[in-house]
Amino acid sequence: MKRYILIAMTVLFTLPLFGNTEIAGVNVEEKLSFDAVNYRLNGAGIRKKLILKLYVGSLYTEEKINNESEILKGPLAAVIRLDIISGLITSELMAETIEEGFDKAMSGNTAPLRSEIDDFIAVFDEEIEKGDQFTFISMPGTGVKAYKGDKALTEITDDRFREVLFAIWLGDDPADKKLKKAMLD
Repeated sequence: MKRYILIAMTVLFTLPLFGNTEIAGVNVEEKLSFDAVNYRLNGAGIRKKLILKLYVGSLYTEEKINNESEILKGPLAAVIRLDIISGLITSELMAETIEEGFDKAMSGNTAPLRSEIDDFIAVFDEEIEKGDQFTFISMPGTGVKAYKGDKALTEITDDRFREVLFAIWLGDDPADKKLKKAMLD
């Protein structure tokens, strides 16, 4: 009997090592593929503001990294995915929050990328609901592609914009330090 209990416990504790990860009810995929590039989950966590859980943020990379500069300044392609887990997030609130993120990432000087920022913030024009998923694909030398679900929304081909966008989550003054740590774990 002890042997069966030991086997059952071993199976139960090793199951999370295989397949996808679940965070706050979101099935976080272990692998993604875009434009013939394969990405692996680097890390994921929850974006919180005060006591509210807003979204699950996931970072995917071609190879495991733990230093944000490899993405922000380096040659690595990466994907950030946001899974909305709060019904309190509206398109206006998300646009405002992303605008604040750009402001922090650029130390208040958003003028050089104003056009690109405005184009990107338009990604959040449609109504946002709990369960929506946004995916931002960063390709050095190419820029960023943004999706809502499977629908391509915009492509911004400025490499500086790519760095600033990902700095919202991975920069020196990120939107959520615990989320940044979880993404780089």
